[in-house]
Amino acid sequence: MSDSTNEYSDVVDRRKFLTLAGASGAAALAGCGGGDGTPTDGSGSDGSDGSDGSDGSDGSDGSDGSDGGSTNVVDKTHVSALQADPTNRTLNTHNTQISSEPARRLAFDRFAAYSFETREFQLAALDDWEFDGETVTLTFREDLSWSDGSDVTTEDIDVQFQILEKVGSAIWGYVESTEVVDDYTYQLNLTGPTNPVMVKHQLGNMWIDTPAAAFEQFLDADAAEVQQWNWEDSDTEVITSGAWAYVDKNQQQWNFERNEEFHSIDNVNFSNFRFDSYQEASVPQQDFTTGGKRFDSQWSMFAAPETVNAFQDYVMEIRSIPAKWGYGMIFNHDDPIFGDRAVRQAIAHVVNREELVANAGPRTKFPASVPCGIAPRDIENWLGDTQSNFEDYGVGSTNTEEATQILEDAGYSMQNGTWTSPDGEPISADYLTPGGWTDFTTMTETIVDRLNEFGFDLSVASRPTSDWQGAFIDGNFKVGTLYWLPGQARSSFPYFPLRHQIALEAFNGGHNYDGESEQTIPAMSGDGEMTVSPLAKVDEIATKSTNEEARPIVQEAAWHNNYDLPMLSLVSKFEQSWLTTDEWNVDLEEGDPERGIKWPPFWLPRTGKLTAQE
Repeated sequence: MSDSTNEYSDVVDRRKFLTLAGASGAAALAGCGGGDGTPTDGSGSDGSDGSDGSDGSDGSDGSDGSDGGSTNVVDKTHVSALQADPTNRTLNTHNTQISSEPARRLAFDRFAAYSFETREFQLAALDDWEFDGETVTLTFREDLSWSDGSDVTTEDIDVQFQILEKVGSAIWGYVESTEVVDDYTYQLNLTGPTNPVMVKHQLGNMWIDTPAAAFEQFLDADAAEVQQWNWEDSDTEVITSGAWAYVDKNQQQWNFERNEEFHSIDNVNFSNFRFDSYQEASVPQQDFTTGGKRFDSQWSMFAAPETVNAFQDYVMEIRSIPAKWGYGMIFNHDDPIFGDRAVRQAIAHVVNREELVANAGPRTKFPASVPCGIAPRDIENWLGDTQSNFEDYGVGSTNTEEATQILEDAGYSMQNGTWTSPDGEPISADYLTPGGWTDFTTMTETIVDRLNEFGFDLSVASRPTSDWQGAFIDGNFKVGTLYWLPGQARSSFPYFPLRHQIALEAFNGGHNYDGESEQTIPAMSGDGEMTVSPLAKVDEIATKSTNEEARPIVQEAAWHNNYDLPMLSLVSKFEQSWLTTDEWNVDLEEGDPERGIKWPPFWLPRTGKLTAQE
């Protein structure tokens, strides 16, 4: 994993900070196919992807749905689909290999949740969080309990933070030290000036998942011991803090029962929750199409329009959460052709982003209006009036004249129908794409067709996901597709996607982009030039205490991204989550804050928004 040498130790320990980008990328990949979503960061990956709370709200007035609900419990089991063998998964969220994202979300209460409907955090296990300079004070609810009836206190939270420090979790990229104030108050002392939004997103990715009674045994052990521990296979009692208590599991099922100790359990009106295991990705789609009624929900699953049209009428799609993740283009900057800015800009002019959306699924996808490393739904907010200065490269057009002019000005010429470099090398390459990702395949074929029509010589090179990823890690490629946003709610804060494109820590910087050297580019004003060190400019965003202070820095970093194109920002999407309504009530209105919290099958029952029909 490549580390930057830029001075930044007064803000965060970069080695720990790299964990953050790497985990979010891995989680995004895991979630793409609607699988188990095994995370790699012990602090948890929230899968969220909405706005960043730029209105300054700290979520302290958010409701967790604990006031009222149903008390008549129906003897009924909600069955949710899980693309994994439960015996190969664990509720130990610090296990770097087999921790289960959906099971964690089901079993544990989270610190806070982000609603993409309201663009605000809702506090859950937290009663309050206060940011005062370089100190964050966390106040936890006094009615938090473990499923065995014991109280959750800051003793548990302190053990959790010690374990997270041991395993190198991302939260310790922000935190210098911690203090137990009292049984329900915990203080974080930050490493230096840090934008509170960044800390909120990381805290929003944390759960009450580390009972001291179970995990204090690892405080003096090597990190590998807790990272490899399968909690359910041990003699240590498995206790949870959320609406559901662990019962048992086998290769086919993972069983939970109503947790009577949960503070908002009156909102939950059914007795059991079960994950049913499946292997082939098409199984839930077939069940929803044929009316087999094996599954009551699927937390995340891509389904094309024609597939959705064939589903039974009782299958409900929740499609209101932007993924902050999607199809982009990656270049090997050590390649003499694709490392040439002129070639990258020409490609940006040729690729019609609206055409990609139309071909791959306009129900769930939308283009970046300006390729600048900022999530599409956040561009206007962050760029403001400066957006008109940016090159949009033709969001809905193929600009071959502009592309031709750029290449000719850089010394390229058309030879026998193929663009050729000044050194006489044709623009020719395998275009890497992941096999089995149908929407990615469609967009890849569209891009390759358009670029070949323009005079490139590209071939679609479909690879198994592991080989596709490995090629980028090893730098063994010229050009291909890779997600241009790292995913999760934090991707709405520009620091994270901008840094992802420059440093690409999740893939060991395998695109070989030099983000540390100074570059001279046209000034944003259109008059003269500006000098920028790309990575240092992005890292400067993290030191600003408010979004207003960060805004001009974000605009400069985005301007550089738009001009130099470390990666090409193309398309993002909405998530697709699925519930059934034949035997279940789903009480959601447009604009309901609960509608925008990931993931509906796990969050809605605790708020009384998903109930069993009586």
